[in-house]
Amino acid sequence: MILTGVDNNHEDILPWWLNNAIKHNPNENIGVWDFGMSSAMRDRIQKEYSDVWLSIPLQKRSDSGWFYKVHAVIEAPEKRVAWLDVDCEILTNIEDVFNLVPDDMVGLTRDWVRGNWWATGVIVINDRPDLLYKWNDRLLSGNIRGDQEALEALIGKGTHPQIQELPQDYQWLRLSIANGKDSPTKKVVHWTGPEGKKIIRESMK
Repeated sequence: MILTGVDNNHEDILPWWLNNAIKHNPNENIGVWDFGMSSAMRDRIQKEYSDVWLSIPLQKRSDSGWFYKVHAVIEAPEKRVAWLDVDCEILTNIEDVFNLVPDDMVGLTRDWVRGNWWATGVIVINDRPDLLYKWNDRLLSGNIRGDQEALEALIGKGTHPQIQELPQDYQWLRLSIANGKDSPTKKVVHWTGPEGKKIIRESMK
C-alpha cells in the first residue's frame, strides 16, 4: 500500500498526490489517512477516488497532523506500507521499493540539507519493527517539533540496526534541486516547506 495523510490545512493538494500515485503505481493499493480533513474533501475523495482506501476521520490536532504520521503507518490496513508525505511528487513507479527493505526494518533516505539526518517524508516497511513504536511514543510525548525531530532525538543520525537506508532517488528534496543538485533518475520529489507547497499549487492551476 502507498499511503499519505492530511488535515484541512493541506487537503487542497491531496488530489494532486493521488493522481500521481494512481497514475504511476497501478498495481498498488493507495490509501489516505484523514487527520482532520473537511467533510467536503472527504466527500470528494469518496466520490472521485472510490478505489482509494480512506481512514475514519481522526480528530484534528491543534499542533499538526504530522503527529499522527507514525501511528498511521503502524495502523495501516496492509502489512507493507510506503508512506509519502502529501507534498511528495511521485514521478514514476515506486513499487520496487518494498524489495529494498528487509522485514523488521524501516526504509528511509537521508536529509542531505539538514545535517544528514534521517529524512521522514518517505517511510517504507514490510512489517512493524519495534523502532516504529518507540518513535511513535517519542513523537507523542510532546516537546518536539515534528516526526523527523522525534526520530533524531530518539536515535540521532547514525546508522541503526532497524533502519535500511534507501537510495536518495526515492526522496529527492526540493532544497537539493534549489542548491543545484539534481538526479535524472529521481523517483520522488519532496516539495518541502511553504515554498514547496506554493510550487505544487501553481502546478495544479
